[in-house]
Amino acid sequence: MTQRNSFARLLLFIVLGLIIGGVLGECLGLLFGELGELMNAGGYDNIVRNFFVASFDLNFGFLGDKANPVVIDLYMVKFALGLGLKINVVSIAGMVLAIYIMKWSGGNR
Repeated sequence: MTQRNSFARLLLFIVLGLIIGGVLGECLGLLFGELGELMNAGGYDNIVRNFFVASFDLNFGFLGDKANPVVIDLYMVKFALGLGLKINVVSIAGMVLAIYIMKWSGGNR
């Protein structure tokens, strides 16, 4: 890895790809939900909408939408940790596209 393709830059592109892809997935889910209503194709909760909106949730320190952090008490210092990830199909595609863009945006200097 060169200085131009550092780990921090890779991590930035992956996170941006996941965020943008997740937002696009939610927008496509809304669009296909409305189209399902208009075209009488399974209603709002149709299979195409569910494909874009269904997500894999990985939670550490959360129960549903409520925060329930893991507390580490070291007598003088207390830490509360929590992490939640929600990944859908379009966010994975956004991550792959972001890595591809990162690969070709480095340039040869």
